Amino acid sequence: MISIDDCLALDAADPLAPMQAEFVSPVTGRIYLDGNSMGAMPRGAPARMTRALIDEWSVERRHAWHSADWLDAPQRIGAAFAALLGAAPDELIAVDNTTLNLHRLLHYGLDLARADARRSTIVFEREGFPTDCHVVQGAVHHGAGRWQARSIGTQDDLDAALRDDVAMVLLSHADYRTSDRWDMASVNARVHARGARVLWDLSHTAGVVPIELSACRADFAVACSYKYLSCGPGAPALAYIRRDLQNRAWPAIPGWLGHADRMNFVNDYQPALGLLSLITGTMPVLQDVVADCAAQIWSRADPGYVFAKHRSLSDTLGALLREQCAEFGVEQVSPAAHDRQGGHIAFRCPGAGATCEALLADGVVGSFRQPDVIRFGLAPLTVSHADLWHAVSRLRGILRDERWREPRFQQVSV
Repeated sequence: MISIDDCLALDAADPLAPMQAEFVSPVTGRIYLDGNSMGAMPRGAPARMTRALIDEWSVERRHAWHSADWLDAPQRIGAAFAALLGAAPDELIAVDNTTLNLHRLLHYGLDLARADARRSTIVFEREGFPTDCHVVQGAVHHGAGRWQARSIGTQDDLDAALRDDVAMVLLSHADYRTSDRWDMASVNARVHARGARVLWDLSHTAGVVPIELSACRADFAVACSYKYLSCGPGAPALAYIRRDLQNRAWPAIPGWLGHADRMNFVNDYQPALGLLSLITGTMPVLQDVVADCAAQIWSRADPGYVFAKHRSLSDTLGALLREQCAEFGVEQVSPAAHDRQGGHIAFRCPGAGATCEALLADGVVGSFRQPDVIRFGLAPLTVSHADLWHAVSRLRGILRDERWREPRFQQVSV
């Protein structure tokens, strides 16, 4: 049996423990296991935001674009996260949101395939995250018959779907419910062998598990930054294009700040080199300054320590759920093997939605997904092993006493 002392000993030996102080501490008694939905606030974010509002916007006005370096924030933020995702600094940029980036990178890849009339199909997961499905459906809808979609149900279906007509494959690196993770290197190799390309949605893996975009020859990827990466609600997402695929097609949404000669206001569009062409118009400056705070923290975090900490948290949580809650019907649905897990651990239990509400009332912030899954997101920089022990202990009490049956817990929140 894992004791609280065992967990405290693991925390004492954690090389990332000092970095917890760089984020705002939880409210006393509250345990945040929702890094897969919303990450912790960087401690320096309020002061940095105040400086942007008062010293930069209010005082400098338009000169702040240069004096405060607002214009270069997308590249700077992207470069700061590059090592964490196994990318080169010029292969990653922070711009817009996850959905827009999935849209623009899918269309970029389709443009590269357009010359081959045989390639007309986009492969996607029919039970994937809704926005991934919607982006593919949008491409088909607006493609005037040029593109069609082929859905797969499980990972075992991929090879059968990879025919000579495939242009692009869009996959979520880890399932948003079960946390089941694809083998990125294997998928890339199999798709490339059929002459197609892959777009990865990294929303539930970036910042928690090993990702080597460049080494495994990933083509395109998008990472949500407000989850584990703690860049704040509405923060710009990260977009990746492998270096040798850059500068080969127009962006799906051309805009003046993505022009090769942006400040001379040329009306005939010419894409800027590299990832700058993904910028459309004015970037979200106030969101960028918070994202910049988080990015600078992450740039100092050793990726090896991050991934080792997540592995330890995952193993600890799995063992605690078995030891303390299996007798009450708790069953882990995430893969047991760490190389198959995304960032969160998902488990079934009696009255999952109501149980998640009861946990919230007890100060444990997780998340519920239909039909019967509770998710605990394991953010390596802010979650401790002791947090997990206390969270599972509270879960055990709720299940033992059947408090989840109380009427006040039957209305399930988002």
